[in-house]
Amino acid sequence: MLRRGLLVACLLCTQTLPAAAAETVTLADAVRIAFERNLTIRAADKGVQERKALTRQAAVLPNPEIDAEAENILGSGPYEGTGEADFTLALSQRIEIGGKRAARIKAAKEAEAVSNAERAATERLLQKDVSVAFNRLLAAQEQVRATREAVDAIRRLLPALREKLVRGASSEADLNRGQLALDLAEIRAERSAAQLRTAQQAMLTLWSEPAYRPVEVTGAFAVPREPLPSFAELAARLEDNPFLRAERAKVEHRRAAFDLERAKAVPDPTVSAGTRYFNATDESAFLVSLSIPLTVFDQNRGNIDAAASRISRADLSARISQTELGQELQTAYQAYTSRCGEAERLHRSVVPAAERTSRTIRDGYVRGRFGVLDLLGVTQTEIESEMQAVEAVLACRNAAAEIAGLTGLDLLNTGAATRRQAGE
Repeated sequence: MLRRGLLVACLLCTQTLPAAAAETVTLADAVRIAFERNLTIRAADKGVQERKALTRQAAVLPNPEIDAEAENILGSGPYEGTGEADFTLALSQRIEIGGKRAARIKAAKEAEAVSNAERAATERLLQKDVSVAFNRLLAAQEQVRATREAVDAIRRLLPALREKLVRGASSEADLNRGQLALDLAEIRAERSAAQLRTAQQAMLTLWSEPAYRPVEVTGAFAVPREPLPSFAELAARLEDNPFLRAERAKVEHRRAAFDLERAKAVPDPTVSAGTRYFNATDESAFLVSLSIPLTVFDQNRGNIDAAASRISRADLSARISQTELGQELQTAYQAYTSRCGEAERLHRSVVPAAERTSRTIRDGYVRGRFGVLDLLGVTQTEIESEMQAVEAVLACRNAAAEIAGLTGLDLLNTGAATRRQAGE
């Protein structure tokens, strides 16, 4: 059934596009390809590299300074030339005190931790988006199959309607009803084909491929078989959500930045050592100097207070994010339990019952036991029940993808929860 649906989808695509070999992928393949090609992941990698470089830079000591000075030159009287000149050459070094260097390194490392957590959050979000796109593409293929089968079923009825009209056993209105039902079914099939192309393009976008090309997905379009833990267990797993880890890492980064601002309030002394040459007497002497800024006006209070406010804001942001993710988990959990149950019931009883009823009515119509309205009505019921089942399975699987994105629980068996698990 699935392969027949895929074939129909390809035939519909070739009505407007040149023939091209379609790539067939599983969900694990789709996630792996996204991890390899998605530009957002690459940008996140560059962000991590940037932070690592800044961490290295944070550990670097201040550069020393060399000072050269000439006095009593090019003046007037005895200082007209350079005979009375004094030449000084000194080396200066600013010495960081108050724990500035350690605080700067810690702040850089905390920023690097934020970048790593944000990269993991980007990866988790991409995996969820790919799973949702895969589900929609799989559903679109099922819808193409179902609508084309409906078109074929109604088209096969038209000769029987014409035959009855010729024999006088039916009216022209019945034939018109059949033709109308066929037209409506073909319109639905065309709409399903367009939705299939849209779903294919959505998957290609996640692979960072702007140009359209045919893509087919393969897999069981069914309710996930992985057992769903209790909501309490899922809520506990939510604590390890990479987005929440990033929010908490931001709090620690703000704390480290606060410590750095406090350290900056301590002035750094500068020590200089050198030698001075007295040209007039051909003598020389060593010199040593020490300079310390006076914190009379600038005590860095504004930056310290701003850093303290950033800690509070980051902490509030983390708490807000935790609340929002908890609400999202609750919504996904309720959708999973309700829509998955609906999908199982539809596939277990409703769809088979509609198919059996449709066969009974078709056989009875040939024998004259049922009218054309009964026939068209049961055909419509069959296609609607199957489409409803597709929608329920799609909602169920998308809820599973949302739960996986929030908790890391791989309900859909993507086979590549992270790039590292994918073998990189």
